[in-house]
Amino acid sequence: MTDREAYRIKYSKIATERMKDDQCPSCGKPKKEWTRRTDWRCCSVECTKIFDKEHDQSLNWDWVRSRIFKRDNYICAMCGERFAIVAKHPDFKGEEYADSSQLICDHIVPLAMDGAMWDMGNLQTLCIECNKIKTAIDLKNIAEFKKIKDKKSKHHTFKDVYTKNKILHKTYSKVYILKVLQLRKP
Repeated sequence: MTDREAYRIKYSKIATERMKDDQCPSCGKPKKEWTRRTDWRCCSVECTKIFDKEHDQSLNWDWVRSRIFKRDNYICAMCGERFAIVAKHPDFKGEEYADSSQLICDHIVPLAMDGAMWDMGNLQTLCIECNKIKTAIDLKNIAEFKKIKDKKSKHHTFKDVYTKNKILHKTYSKVYILKVLQLRKP
């Protein structure tokens, strides 16, 4: 089972290489030449701003969750009900945001079944009531998945178990599964 992460740190390839070589990730200046503390990430405030804008590709769950709600227009994928609040504050008047007390960002293929934590295609908006229904279905499928996976057989991935198990076919759309499998090719 995949552990849940609150955030994922990821930097651009060039920034990662520069950090490995003890250089400023933004401009490539060697740490020996810095006039700033060398335990900081970048050689200057300007480079830090550039790094944050161009090289830091990190994700956090709150940001991803809000993007999914907005992408789905604050509509539950199961019942179709919309859960949006209109801002009243003068600076944001008229803008909509999610009623997060009523919405869940759900993994279509659960993490316990090798679903992708950060794949936007594996995430959907559900209201609390629909999430309870889907969770009950997921728990049964997870149990079935583990039974099949634990047997001494060749079934070790979601793809193997999905193709052999009719129960899972009812829950997870084939289009989505094919998309996930294409993204995961080595």
